[in-house]
Amino acid sequence: MGETKKVKLSERTADRLYEMIVDEGRYAPGSKLPNENELSEELQVSRTTLRESISFLVAQGVLEIRRGRGTFVAEELPAGGLDLTALAGLRSRVRAKDLFEMRLIFEPATVALACQRASDEELDMIQKKAKRMERIASEDGDWPLADQEFHWAIIKASHNEYMRHLYPIINSAVNEIMQITGNRQQMLETALEDNRIILEFLLQRDEAGARHAMSIHIRHLINTLQA
Repeated sequence: MGETKKVKLSERTADRLYEMIVDEGRYAPGSKLPNENELSEELQVSRTTLRESISFLVAQGVLEIRRGRGTFVAEELPAGGLDLTALAGLRSRVRAKDLFEMRLIFEPATVALACQRASDEELDMIQKKAKRMERIASEDGDWPLADQEFHWAIIKASHNEYMRHLYPIINSAVNEIMQITGNRQQMLETALEDNRIILEFLLQRDEAGARHAMSIHIRHLINTLQA
C-alpha cells in the first residue's frame, strides 16, 4: 500500500515538474534545474521521490542528466506533450531490465576479449579495482561507482574502441537506476560475489569461463531487479 502511494506521488511530481517547464516556462530548454535540495523543498517531496520523477522525465526525453554537471531541460522537448498515463510502463525496474539485457549482449564478449588482449599490467589494474570496490563497500562508501570502475577496467582491457565508446552511455543509465533502486543491498552482495569469480577467470585468461561468469552475473542482476 505504501509503495502504491509512493509511485503516485512520483507521478504527480513528474506532472508538476513538466508543467513548470512547458506550461509555465520557468526552465527554458537547455537550462539547468536547481539542485536536489532546492527543488525537493520547492515541490515539498523527498529527494528519493524527486529522483524518481526526474528519472521518468529523462525516459520521456524532457530532462537530461549530465554527469558531474547536474540535470538539464532537453534542448528540444518531445513533440505531442508528455503522456503521464504511460509512466507506469516506464518504471525504473522495467527500464533497468532492458538496460541489463543490453549489457548481457556485449559484456560477456568484452570480458572474453580482455582475456585475450589484456596486458599483465591491465590485469593487475582490474584486480586492484576489484579489491578497491570491496574495501569501499565495507566502508559503506559509493560502491556502485567503484563497481563501474571495475567493469570499465575490463572494457579498456578488451582494446575495442566501439565498446569503450558505448560503455559510458550505458553507465550513465546505470547511475540513474542505482539512485532509485530498492534492492541496493542485494545488488551489492551479488556484485561482490560475482566480481570475484569474473576476476578469477580473467587472471587465468580463461575466455570461456570469464564469458560464462559475466553472463551469470548480469542474469543475477536482472533477477534481483525483478524481485
